[in-house]
Amino acid sequence: MKRIFEFRCVKDHVSEKLVDDEVRSIECPHCHNEASRIISSPRISLEGLTGAFPSAAEKWARKHEEAARAYQKKNAS
Repeated sequence: MKRIFEFRCVKDHVSEKLVDDEVRSIECPHCHNEASRIISSPRISLEGLTGAFPSAAEKWARKHEEAARAYQKKNAS
C-alpha cells in the first residue's frame, strides 16, 4: 500500500513522497543525498470538546443549516 511519507536528508531538506510502506529512504530531490523517512505529525483535526473527527460533509451541512436559518429570519421580518 502506498502512502505519503516525509523524508529528511543530511542537509536538512524535508520532502514528501508517495511510496510503499516498506520504503525507509529515498534520494533527496534537492541535493541527491540519501533521505531517511521521519515521523511527522498527522494531518487531522479534532473537534475541541468531544475529540470527534469532523468531516467536510458535516461542516457543509452545519453551514447550510445556519444559512437557511439566517435566510428565514431575514425574510420573516
